[in-house]
Amino acid sequence: MFRFVFTVLTSLALTSFVLAAGSVHAAGPVLDVDFPDPLVLPVDGGLVAYATNGKQGGKRLNIQFSRSSDGIHWSAPVDAMPELPRWARSSAPDVWAPEVMKIGDTYVMYFSARHKTRMRPDGLTLCVGAAVSKVPEGPFVPQTKPLTCGGELGAIDASPFRDGDDLWLYVKTDGNCCGVPIGIIAQRLTADGQQLAGAPALVEGVTNDKPWEGGVVEGEQMIKHDGRYYMVYAANDYGSDKYATGYAVCRGPVGPCRDADENPILKSAPGLVGPGHQSVFDFQGRTWIAYHAWRNDGDPRKRYRAMYISPLDWVDGKPVITP
Repeated sequence: MFRFVFTVLTSLALTSFVLAAGSVHAAGPVLDVDFPDPLVLPVDGGLVAYATNGKQGGKRLNIQFSRSSDGIHWSAPVDAMPELPRWARSSAPDVWAPEVMKIGDTYVMYFSARHKTRMRPDGLTLCVGAAVSKVPEGPFVPQTKPLTCGGELGAIDASPFRDGDDLWLYVKTDGNCCGVPIGIIAQRLTADGQQLAGAPALVEGVTNDKPWEGGVVEGEQMIKHDGRYYMVYAANDYGSDKYATGYAVCRGPVGPCRDADENPILKSAPGLVGPGHQSVFDFQGRTWIAYHAWRNDGDPRKRYRAMYISPLDWVDGKPVITP
């Protein structure tokens, strides 16, 4: 029987917990390198994680990948998608927020990248692409065209969701670039998850309309628990201590949704700065949430976003996180 222990360290407000018998995690992030916007995926033999582009050992990685057998000890990140898609700008690679789902015997990755030629009002356009691999570590081979660019303003933060036999993809319209409301768009995927199908639909009730959100919602993830739909999302300025995580309860994959009164459910605390862009997953019989938070290793000029994992409990149908 696995033991799960949760202790708040008063001086650091960081997590100490037991994921499995005999494996204890001391306080701090589980992966203490720059690993932003993490997605954790259970696989045979443990867990894998993907993250936004970054530098490791002086080398640029388009999509960061790490592996763990216990959720505590993680391998040094390597590049899961060494070759950029043809449509993406290569002079200044900016590939972020990857999410991966296994569909049949294929791993399908969804990611955001800057387009070579498309321009929005502020000069930057981001589109969502897909890439495939037979193994979780890649190399993922990207498609030659983006799945969607979300109209004039672009689209980012793609997140797949399986609801029975139905596959959905959620993207954020990048309205905060240009002072317009943000929308979360849901669209069905084909059975192989590699193409969009049907018409896009606006997820009703999830937008940047609450004071704590600071004009931004992003990093959306639809999950299902005990037959209910929950959209978990990050909000506010990702670079500040106001960045936080909340959720909405939804009637179905396209809503309508209602923001939780207790939002945000994960926010900054002593020793934990700007926790967000989360990934909810089940592992070893319970629910967990991975997210990034800022670290500086004693030098505020050298900030980076490390990966944390905390237990997520369900209390009266509500997700509760104690970082």
